[in-house]
Amino acid sequence: MTDSDITNAYCSADALLKGTENIPNSNLATHEDGPSWLAGDKELFWRNGKRLKVRFLNGTPTLQAKVKHYAETWEKYANIDFHFIDEGDADIRVGFNWKKDIGTWSHVGTNAIKFAIGQNSATMNFGELNDNSRENDICRNVLHEFGHAIGCFHEHQANPIKWNEPVVIADCKKLYKWDEKTTREQIIDLEQIRSVIKSDFDRKSIMCYVFPKHWTLDGTEAPKNLALSDTDKTFIGKMYPFRTRNDGRLSIDPAIRSWYPPFPLNSKLVMFEPPYPESPRVVLGLTQLDEARSSNIRVRLQASSITRNDFTLNMDSWQDTQLFNAASTWLEFLPSETQFQVGEMNTLEDRPWNIPPVPDAGGIRRDTRHFDFPDGLYTEPPNIVVWLSALDLSNEANWRIRCLAKEVTNTGFDLVIESWEDTAIFSASASWVAYPKKHEGVLSGKVNTKDFRNWYPAVANNKGKVNFPAEAFDKTPKVFIALSEIDMDSSKNLRVKVSADNIESKGFTWHGDSWEDSLLYSVGADWIAFG
Repeated sequence: MTDSDITNAYCSADALLKGTENIPNSNLATHEDGPSWLAGDKELFWRNGKRLKVRFLNGTPTLQAKVKHYAETWEKYANIDFHFIDEGDADIRVGFNWKKDIGTWSHVGTNAIKFAIGQNSATMNFGELNDNSRENDICRNVLHEFGHAIGCFHEHQANPIKWNEPVVIADCKKLYKWDEKTTREQIIDLEQIRSVIKSDFDRKSIMCYVFPKHWTLDGTEAPKNLALSDTDKTFIGKMYPFRTRNDGRLSIDPAIRSWYPPFPLNSKLVMFEPPYPESPRVVLGLTQLDEARSSNIRVRLQASSITRNDFTLNMDSWQDTQLFNAASTWLEFLPSETQFQVGEMNTLEDRPWNIPPVPDAGGIRRDTRHFDFPDGLYTEPPNIVVWLSALDLSNEANWRIRCLAKEVTNTGFDLVIESWEDTAIFSASASWVAYPKKHEGVLSGKVNTKDFRNWYPAVANNKGKVNFPAEAFDKTPKVFIALSEIDMDSSKNLRVKVSADNIESKGFTWHGDSWEDSLLYSVGADWIAFG
């Protein structure tokens, strides 16, 4: 590695030149304003899933397009959304040689709000990038600075390195006109941050400065990295975990066993990749059922042994029920994500299995439970998603059941499980998720075959289109859908499945299907999308 390999490798270097005003302290190692190391200060990370509005203050369309392209690389590994806008207030404002500042720098995370005053001030600057810059230089600088923008510090200052201090100080004076104080702040010194989270030293990190062997006493060096390292991807995934880190769906067949012969107890260990910082809350919903009509319909989903690394998903039946197949979707929420409230209702906790609710004048039987939200959490009635998670239905009448939220206010709601006509529910469970209306990056809704056809005659294959509101998502979201209603004939096996496909930023297609000789009168589902 030569001196030319080192040149232009550092951010914030030229920001120290005389005449530069309003220097962002984020990349300059001071205790109060944000130290320079890869790792992160928990207090500087944005809210998980936040849509960060980004606006260019200047620059050519070509250069802006390249910055956008490389910045969005972080979105593949972090639950963060860079939303590039042409006008209006922005969280991140990008300049190119803005106000003749030839430095390359960025505020770290939420320091962009704390230290950048006014929508005409830059929170990130690329002092030397232009349309003629090498692609490698654009790639590295953009990835590095947007790493700072989402809360990462410099890797080389997060871990002790045996610097050859006289050599480092002399070279930096020669290459960058830095005095000893600046060199120590930018390279040598370790900062002490109470809320720091960091990985082991990673010389391949995009957040690591380039430095040669002769700068260290033990021959350690760092190359000019042009891509996110495996550690970068894992680290940022922990800091901004995607909603449900795995597929969020599992079926007995083929994940656990073949559909025949039926077996009552079915479980599988589901891994969180990467692990959560603490055990999440898990919300389950049924997406598919295949059970014989010769006995009662019995199925129960359960998430057990939940840790920060994994949980066990159970899909069980009991007594003489023949469970050929079942499938589940699920969501994972950290305890700290209080904007998402979750819970479950089991009718067995409110009444014995053999004493059904009294029907109303319309013949509807209802199991109802009220849930309260924490005081002051919601300022208006939140959105609520409700999924069926357990059933025990008599096989002597058609299977008619639905779950829904009623009487929703900002302080609580009623979860209701209903049946009608002669259907007999011995027990049932439903899980729920509540979140604020107009929550950034989250949408939900209900779908039902009754929205586009009569309940009779039975139709095996049904599909509909869900259109998202304009500009709700600027990338493909993750969609989770599960059963909230079924109406099926008990003269045939119960076979039903809901799913979503053709998912894009504008919407998705949902399916509610049965197969073979099963008779599906209607099916409904609740869905939620994160993007």
